[in-house]
Amino acid sequence: MKSIALHRRDLVLLAAAALAGCATRDTPPRRLYGLTGAPPLPPDAKPGQDGRTWVLSPQIALPELLDRDEILVAEGSAGLRAWPEARWAEPLREALPRLLAEDLGRLRQPYPVALASAPDHDAESLRLLVQVDEWLARPDGAGLRLTLRARWRWTPLHAPAGTALPAAGSAELMLPCVAQADALADAHRRSIVQLAARIVSAS
Repeated sequence: MKSIALHRRDLVLLAAAALAGCATRDTPPRRLYGLTGAPPLPPDAKPGQDGRTWVLSPQIALPELLDRDEILVAEGSAGLRAWPEARWAEPLREALPRLLAEDLGRLRQPYPVALASAPDHDAESLRLLVQVDEWLARPDGAGLRLTLRARWRWTPLHAPAGTALPAAGSAELMLPCVAQADALADAHRRSIVQLAARIVSAS
């Protein structure tokens, strides 16, 4: 009786393993999407008047719901859904500071922009602090509309006491895109360069 019980248990385990293998083969592979490339600068971008070195803080505050690898889309009045089989290749909290610093640098040439730490020289520098309040797509007709709402402010980094700072600011950007994962990732990338342009023009 004991050997029969063991035999039955082995059959059950083999059947479960076979079903798991079938499920794995039937599951579509996940595709990774990144915030890549350097989108064209907005044609109406205005150069800022502040010639000091900017140092962007890498700790950009993001809503907690964005601290995951799923690409999220709003659904209904308060729901969220993950885009099927699509994932971010890099955490947004890491990609956003790097790309925002790059776009700020493109817009501010020849004035320098650094990420995290100031260049090793005695030039006056300011720290830029950015907070993202929303970065989410919603259905818009047959497509999607990505909304980016952000705020920023400045603190002196290497500057005389009482130095004048650019005014704090905010922006609400809306970018339409088709309902496809690659188009949504591209809209996220383009929203970063538009945010950079807003920050520079407001300085």
